[in-house]
Amino acid sequence: MVAKATWGTARFGEDATIILRIRDVSEPIMLEPANQIILGRKDMTSTNEPDLDLTPYDALDKGVSRIHAAIRRSEDNLTLVDLGSANGTHLNGQRLVPDQPRLLRDGDEVRLGRLVTHIYFR
Repeated sequence: MVAKATWGTARFGEDATIILRIRDVSEPIMLEPANQIILGRKDMTSTNEPDLDLTPYDALDKGVSRIHAAIRRSEDNLTLVDLGSANGTHLNGQRLVPDQPRLLRDGDEVRLGRLVTHIYFR
């Protein structure tokens, strides 16, 4: 018998919160929804800063770019967009084509370089 893939909801309600869980990190990151949340890492030599700095999670060693990806809100859903990162963004194991949004669902695995996270809606 083949296991059937189960997908979480793609609906992101008006009062919902984004929960980002990073592999091997006990505390989740709670994100207030915005039109766009830039994910990446700080670099003291650059004036560009991400909205969510993943530096404390070994982002540099795991291949996260300074401006890596974005979570964008549109009406009642969220999309993930790779922003031309050096080491790629993967959604549930599939590499994203830069600048092409993909629908996010509750429970999706998002990999930025080699930094593995899961996205939840609450």
